[in-house]
Amino acid sequence: MKKNKMNFWRRDARIKKNMKEEKHYYTELHTKGFKYTNKFSGFDSACAHFSTKYAPHTVGWLDAQIKAIELIGGQQVSHGWVGYTVGKTFAQIGEEPVSVMSPAWEYRTQASMTNPVYEEVI
Repeated sequence: MKKNKMNFWRRDARIKKNMKEEKHYYTELHTKGFKYTNKFSGFDSACAHFSTKYAPHTVGWLDAQIKAIELIGGQQVSHGWVGYTVGKTFAQIGEEPVSVMSPAWEYRTQASMTNPVYEEVI
């Protein structure tokens, strides 16, 4: 009986194709205040990243955005934020190569040789 082996190269190509069909976004979240503690209560803002194949401001896109906001916002509130406001949303429009002068140049790998470029969604 012959074992059916998975072709990893083909699987990786399929995953990359699906990732290219999806567009990557992030929404800024800003704190309304911090709980009083003697410890670090978090940063002033956080980013809720999400990916979807839907166009901006459609039902599927808003569903993905709301899930990301609720996840990241909930984590921040449970770790020191009093509440949060939703800021601007940005879409990834491309990538730029890592500069030779950047500290990231020393630690680059095949996956991290580029940085994403974002533009505000209106």
